Amino acid sequence: MLNNFSKTVSGAVTVLLAGGLVLGAGHQPSAGHQPSQPSATHQPSATHQPGATNEPGAGGQITLDSSMSHPLMGTSIASKAILRQDESEFGRLPIIRVYYPRLPKKNAWTTGLAGAGGTAVIVSFKALPSKILSGADDGRLNHFFRTAPTGHLIYYSYYHEPENNIANGQFTARAYRKAWAHIVRLARKVHNRDLRSTLILMAYDLRRCSHRDWRNYLPRGGVINTLGWDAYPAGDTHLTAPAKFMGPAVAASEAAGLPFGFAEFGVTTQSGRGAWLRKVGRYIRNSGARFGTLFDSSPPVPSMRLTNTGSIRAWEKVVTRSDIANGIRTGKTDSAMNVS
Repeated sequence: MLNNFSKTVSGAVTVLLAGGLVLGAGHQPSAGHQPSQPSATHQPSATHQPGATNEPGAGGQITLDSSMSHPLMGTSIASKAILRQDESEFGRLPIIRVYYPRLPKKNAWTTGLAGAGGTAVIVSFKALPSKILSGADDGRLNHFFRTAPTGHLIYYSYYHEPENNIANGQFTARAYRKAWAHIVRLARKVHNRDLRSTLILMAYDLRRCSHRDWRNYLPRGGVINTLGWDAYPAGDTHLTAPAKFMGPAVAASEAAGLPFGFAEFGVTTQSGRGAWLRKVGRYIRNSGARFGTLFDSSPPVPSMRLTNTGSIRAWEKVVTRSDIANGIRTGKTDSAMNVS
């Protein structure tokens, strides 16, 4: 679980669930690393692309995900200074990942971090379900949704990675689902079709040893529009093939019939990371995902932040290809399209 940009990454394994789906791989945010266990995983078709939602945005325009044939690729952003640095290294970021450890600040969309990128954003926030259900936070949430911009997608997530909080008894899965439904009712009142309710879970849930069923966290009745997955290789240095640690999340999303994306992934190792990032970018591009945001932040120790030239250039090419494919002005040269 990422909390104030702190995590320990571990584990990948697969498990055959009911219905014949092969699911598994992810990270477990507990002390220590789990050994990798090789196994078969879901491999998406190289020609599969995100499906159209045909949902008009405010004023009748069609939002980007209704016609995009390429996922939005970006990074996590901890500050405006990091955003500026990432844009200098990777070009215009089609999407950014922003975390609020509590409710979003009132300036989130004006001078705050959520609106700083000017393009699509995955933004998460937290509050206890009991407080959400009491209505005590309605004013702040109404302001957040009412002031949200239109013209680019906003994947908003309530209490991303709630699994450990629920396992530790901080709140129940039932209360979490009910709080989600309350939040989505507030969001729908503003009639901003660029808002996407996004449940972000650990891909670790799909491992047999997690003893979890990820669907226990999913509210019923069409509350959730999009699934987001935080997926990591075993440990924080293993350059595991993306099909091994991301494929199970693709399979689970397809089984649920929901659009999906990857909200976190990364490794700390530098040697060979550039080539690995290109593989991850290609896999996400061909998986049907709507987005992929690299965890390019610190801590953990050693940091996952890209500091070596090979890694930076590799992710620059992935981001620039996403820019060009989605008609976003990048400022980078077309040579960045050469992602093999």
